[in-house]
Amino acid sequence: MPTLRRPSLDTARHAGGYWVLLLATALYLGYASVYGLSGSYVVRALLTVAVTQLLPGVMLWRCIRPRDGWLLEDLAMGFAMGIAVVVPTQTIAGYSHQRWIALVLPLLVVVALAVVPVTRARIVQARCAPLPWWLGAGLAALSASTLPGLIAYFRANQPHWTYGVGQPHVDTYLHLALSSELLERGPAAWPTVIGENLGYQWFAHAWIAQVTASSGVPLDSVLMRFLPAIMPIVSVSCVAALALRLTRSPGIALGAVALASLAGQTSPVRMVEINVMISPESPTLGLSVPTLMALVAVLAMRWRGEARRGAVVMVPILTVIATGTKGSTAPVVIAGVALALLAMLIWRRPLALHLVLDLAMMAVALVATLAIVFHGSASGLQFGVGASAEQTRLAGPLGGVPTYFQQRFVSGVTILIGLGPALLGAAVLWRREERRDPVIWVLLGAAIAGAAAVGLFSHPGRSQGYFLFTALPLACIASAIGAERVLRALTARGRALLIASAGIGALCFTMLPTLMVGPLKRHTFRRLEESLVLGLIVLVAVGVLAVVLTRATDRSRARQIGLGALAGAVVLSGPVAFDQRLAATTIPQIDRHVSVKAATASTNGQIAAASYIGAHSGVEDLVMTNRHCVRPTRPYNCDSRRWLVTAYSERQALIEGWTATNTATRLATKGRSSVTVNYWHPQLLALNDGFYTHPSASAARQLWDKGVRWVYEENTIRHAATLAPYATLRFRDSSASAWQLNRPTG
Repeated sequence: MPTLRRPSLDTARHAGGYWVLLLATALYLGYASVYGLSGSYVVRALLTVAVTQLLPGVMLWRCIRPRDGWLLEDLAMGFAMGIAVVVPTQTIAGYSHQRWIALVLPLLVVVALAVVPVTRARIVQARCAPLPWWLGAGLAALSASTLPGLIAYFRANQPHWTYGVGQPHVDTYLHLALSSELLERGPAAWPTVIGENLGYQWFAHAWIAQVTASSGVPLDSVLMRFLPAIMPIVSVSCVAALALRLTRSPGIALGAVALASLAGQTSPVRMVEINVMISPESPTLGLSVPTLMALVAVLAMRWRGEARRGAVVMVPILTVIATGTKGSTAPVVIAGVALALLAMLIWRRPLALHLVLDLAMMAVALVATLAIVFHGSASGLQFGVGASAEQTRLAGPLGGVPTYFQQRFVSGVTILIGLGPALLGAAVLWRREERRDPVIWVLLGAAIAGAAAVGLFSHPGRSQGYFLFTALPLACIASAIGAERVLRALTARGRALLIASAGIGALCFTMLPTLMVGPLKRHTFRRLEESLVLGLIVLVAVGVLAVVLTRATDRSRARQIGLGALAGAVVLSGPVAFDQRLAATTIPQIDRHVSVKAATASTNGQIAAASYIGAHSGVEDLVMTNRHCVRPTRPYNCDSRRWLVTAYSERQALIEGWTATNTATRLATKGRSSVTVNYWHPQLLALNDGFYTHPSASAARQLWDKGVRWVYEENTIRHAATLAPYATLRFRDSSASAWQLNRPTG
């Protein structure tokens, strides 16, 4: 490791990479500005994140990391620690209805860290080594892999529609509604249905709410523009920071980020889906990357004796924060720690006690989070090979997998495909001294857990795939370390030949089986088997070719080269598949002719009516709506993922959309049935909807007694000509109206 000194931004040579990352961030934010994020919002949001999150987060990280580190690590892991600061502060601010708390409490953390002598000394004494300029440039370039998805997201999701009406992603308004709940009331209740607990991974929404509370930037601009714009750089920087902490090698860090950013399906069967490290549609997945990387980094520093005294406190804290941000994070890490513990009991028993302690703290923190944050709900996640096999990527082209054997076979193949990105990590285990390092076992164990979850669990929204996506960066770090170990033992000529063999093998593995037997279609299970056999033949041939080309004569060395080339072909097939998918990607254009009755469609008038209610109502006022489904239809056996009113009014709804609530997933446990399950209080639904068609004094009094103060009326749903004299019209648009419910008399 090079001699470390204070942050080395004193020379252009060392500062170059950081300036490239800053420029890339500016470009992403600039592109967001093209799609409606004003310049003042950019400045205010950036200052808020810098002052209330990065500043206390970096200070906290410097208090627990070794004295020697990197500025990139401080910034990336400081972002993660900042999440741990703002989530509880925003929770307090929301519960108390005092937005200033979200700004002041993080600053008090800064003051406390600066005043306490021990923490102040650690912060000031921290040193940062220089990093090569090409690392920052490479990270910025690799972040561009998210650009097609970012463009598509910006075009499909707009705070205000360019042509008056549009079709956002079906979950966008749910994320906005949850963020509004954290902004206005804290995690008090599920915002779209009265009487439901907020059993959900709401920490990412608390982050969004904190930015709004502290900066004044509207929630929709933070969710739909600012957060997606900064996440490409945040995600690659965090993965690189963890790889740096584990290996101290900028080359391995860049390689890990490349594999994670360009991850596709490591499969001989050509499929349209690709693996993703982050997705604009899922703010929870994006913000889970920093917290996950920080958690693994803290564990690694503790086991290697590098962490400062007191760092152990961050193990349960980061476990809670990571789990509350994305429920799939802590389980995969715990699985990795369990595998590491087993390995240490075999090869390094003195360290096992430390792993037992950390495993116990993480398990307790996970259980507590599931009980307190998720209210004991698994959100519809169920164990079962039969149901999970039907939801795999292979089952779609095959038209289903009806037989017992096919279900088990497809589930097993899916798990093996999921393990592909981590396969080169096994090369680290060839040497006994490497097997004594628990960190590599954590990386591999997390990859195994992520892959297994896809093959063994089902979910109404197919969200079991997030376990695989969550573990992807860890799997790619493992493979980058393994690749370095394999290549380090070869000459320059041998490295070139092995890389060439693996590259050619990746192309053949990805393309040749489909070219020879054809793509999967309905009832072509035999074709799947033939493709897998051909893929295996290709991999064996790659291994033999690498041994022949490198002229390896020693049996042990030949075995390592052959297996390394085989694993390299599998790992590189991911980027090959990604490139093929990227080449075939068509970025959608903005549709000027969306029907107001199309699925998920919303209009500027509907948004304005809901926003009017938010601007003129009290925080605890209840709002009602006559629209509950993605299409304007009767609210029975419909897709109930409609959340526009709650999202833009920032108020609790009596009944809007009920999908994703704990009750819905408990009542409808099979497949996607929770999406179309009927509302479980039909009398309340009848009261709600009946008031729109046949308003009466009795209905108005019942609604008033339940806390309803505002009535959102959408014109795509049948309604009476007027709600007077029971409500007063306050806002009217051609597509929606806002009425204030009058206090009943008598």
